[in-house]
Amino acid sequence: MNIMIFIILFMTALSCAGIGSFLMLRSLSMLTDAISHSVLLGIVIAYFITKDIESPILILGAAVFGLITVYAIESLSNTGLVKNDDAVGIVFPLFFALAVILITKFARNVHLDTDVVLMGEVILAPLNTITISGFELPKALVLSSGMFIVNTLFIVVFFKELKVTSFDPDFASISGFSSKLLFYALMSLASLSAVISFDSVGAILVISFFITPGATAYIISKDLKKMLFLSAIFAFINCMLGFLVATYLNLSMSGTTAAMAGLVFLLVLIFNKNGMIGQIYVRHQNRMLIKAYSILIHIGSHQGREEEKAELGADSIAKHLNWDKATTDKNIFYLTKKKLINLNSDKMIYELTSLGYNKYTSLLEEFNIK
Repeated sequence: MNIMIFIILFMTALSCAGIGSFLMLRSLSMLTDAISHSVLLGIVIAYFITKDIESPILILGAAVFGLITVYAIESLSNTGLVKNDDAVGIVFPLFFALAVILITKFARNVHLDTDVVLMGEVILAPLNTITISGFELPKALVLSSGMFIVNTLFIVVFFKELKVTSFDPDFASISGFSSKLLFYALMSLASLSAVISFDSVGAILVISFFITPGATAYIISKDLKKMLFLSAIFAFINCMLGFLVATYLNLSMSGTTAAMAGLVFLLVLIFNKNGMIGQIYVRHQNRMLIKAYSILIHIGSHQGREEEKAELGADSIAKHLNWDKATTDKNIFYLTKKKLINLNSDKMIYELTSLGYNKYTSLLEEFNIK
């Protein structure tokens, strides 16, 4: 049972991660938030029409309403009166609030609980089964696996078009790509992916599945293929950590998995080579290099001249640089270790090596020093 819960969790994450990566690249991440909440209104309206909570029309209605949400947001932002983010903040609370009102007023006794929609009950997902070719399988696993296959095929078939429209929409228009059609196809799959995940993982985790794996992967690699591969790996890591922590501490599986996804993103943001710690290290290294190269330029400027004894003497160089001895010695040691300078034991002055002279001339060119 526990293994099946994890598999459902992971397949749901996979079905969202690939599509979510392209939404993130197009700066449409918050549209997933709008879709994940507002399609509840589509589910409610479809239920009122069919009067059957198990009807596939509910999924269709929710997906259609996801597209209506996207169209409403796009139309509102295209007026120029409000920004896209503001349009998202106007449309999806309106639709979600209407859904909550309709459920509260007319569907109190129906299994359309807003708390379940938000948080999900993935631990109960294996109990809701369907029979396929004589095999009894969890419905959530079948739907999420099918959605993963559809999304993957879409990405593989339209990879070039998705890449071009994501990174250079102007070139895509000139080349004749129907970016609008591709956009709504992408949003249709996003809507379907969100809808089929409601019953098992809830809207909050769906948003996390759409955005966090791709965003985490994007920190590490800007190559699209590598990014998609890494997003799948991070989806697995997030699900595994969420599953283990939630099981051990008896916590909400969906809430814990979303929290673990945020934690993994934060750790990658801080500790990857281009992250916060890496940037602090690079700034420190750059400050050190500036001082070291200042000494290198100082030595190159005075070497071979009458004043070299005074300017480059082992005991006097710190005085002429106006630096303290500890800072000077530290940078002299660095330059010596890199074989850029050495100490002339006869003259007791520092001199450039051939490697150091090449570096000296390149620094003069780089900083336009004459």
